[in-house]
Amino acid sequence: MRLSRRSLLASGAALMGSFALGGCGPRTDRGAKAADVIVLGAGLSGLHAARLLADAGLDVLVLEASERIGGRMVTLDHLPGAPEGGGEQVGQGYARVRAEAAALGLVFEDFAPSRFGEQLVVDGQRIPAADWPASPLNRLPDTLRGLSPHQLFFAMVARHNPLPDVYAWREAQWQEHDIAAEAFLRTLGANDEAIRLMDATLNGGRLATYSMMNVWRSLTLYAAEREMGPSQRVAGGSQRLPEAMAASLPREVRLQSRAAAIEADETGARVTLENGETLRADFLVSALPFAVLRNLAIDAPLSAPQSEALDLLPYTPIIQLHAQAETPFWEADGLAPEMWTNTPLNRIFARRDANGPTGMFTCWIDGQDALRGASNSDADWQALLSRTFAEIRPASEGRLALREVVRWLPSNPLAGGAYMHWAPGQISRWAEPMIQPAGRLFIAGEHASHLHTGMEGAMEVGERAALAILDLAGA
Repeated sequence: MRLSRRSLLASGAALMGSFALGGCGPRTDRGAKAADVIVLGAGLSGLHAARLLADAGLDVLVLEASERIGGRMVTLDHLPGAPEGGGEQVGQGYARVRAEAAALGLVFEDFAPSRFGEQLVVDGQRIPAADWPASPLNRLPDTLRGLSPHQLFFAMVARHNPLPDVYAWREAQWQEHDIAAEAFLRTLGANDEAIRLMDATLNGGRLATYSMMNVWRSLTLYAAEREMGPSQRVAGGSQRLPEAMAASLPREVRLQSRAAAIEADETGARVTLENGETLRADFLVSALPFAVLRNLAIDAPLSAPQSEALDLLPYTPIIQLHAQAETPFWEADGLAPEMWTNTPLNRIFARRDANGPTGMFTCWIDGQDALRGASNSDADWQALLSRTFAEIRPASEGRLALREVVRWLPSNPLAGGAYMHWAPGQISRWAEPMIQPAGRLFIAGEHASHLHTGMEGAMEVGERAALAILDLAGA
């Protein structure tokens, strides 16, 4: 249950009389501290922790390596319709996100209906989804021929979900299901062709290295969310939420302050920035993705499972191509603009408003195709975009301009990927121990969430870190 901000503030005020914490920074290095708490990362998780701690009366300093607020919340305000380059969907069960937004004066809006899935492009040939079951392109087993490629994965596994609730994925009795998705799908009759089509647009690399427990967890969460109603988005753009959260803090977020090293023990913590500046605090919250944190020099009492998770937790590579159509080619050919494809462009979404398609497109490129395109320049992507669209939608030839490339890749030093996923066997080893404090270092970020994923998962973990610090401060 979410502790109210008012009760946190009251508890924090009561604690402050005993908050002389005998030092500021690791035992070997005393000195004037920069804050009671330093938070690394100005995304949702770090900012939520910072707001709760600041409301409780603590002096909190948030450090952000980039030049902007938001982390993986990126609204492309310079493009028509301000499409999202990061997180967008807010489920009805996202209680923390919705409460924070309401407190900051933000509102939500519905998504315009999409026609994604009506048009398929398989091995270079466009085909209406309605024609797929009888198509010669369909080389699926007879039992699967009626499933369109875009729905194949979840349609195959949904009815086999063994988890009774959103808690079970971490419990020991269910860990026999923490196996490779490909192996499980083959027990359901998937052949090589089915695996190939599912791998084409998987948000997680490859089925062979993707945990079925990750799938079961997601399906359990989706089922609970569907009962509450459809997802929405933040009016004006997702990035407005972290920006408003940052603006509400007593201390301004320090941008372009990238950490190079962190230290923590049972008495305090210290951060060394890339410019050599050293900042000390009684507590340190890291809301950095593990794919980023693993590149820092860390001197803290991490457990063996924490060290393993820090080094090896996988992150999904994703590239987004945001393109603009100069003329409505979908009106010329009479087809829905959205497409599922196994071309290098993967899934193609058309942005819509109340009047229909706006002419803005997002090509969502996952996993192996994202890695294969990691070295592509913007000019390379423009050439591939134009060539591929001309082949699969001739009416679009010469009418599509690339406006922005968003790269959530291992090579992105401030992200390391789009979001984490679990590989087979990792949950039982890491899910519990990797989130434990290491001295005065507390772990935040969506990778450490238990009951949610995405935005709400990030907020959940930020809140958990804040409450743990307040508990320790009062001890």
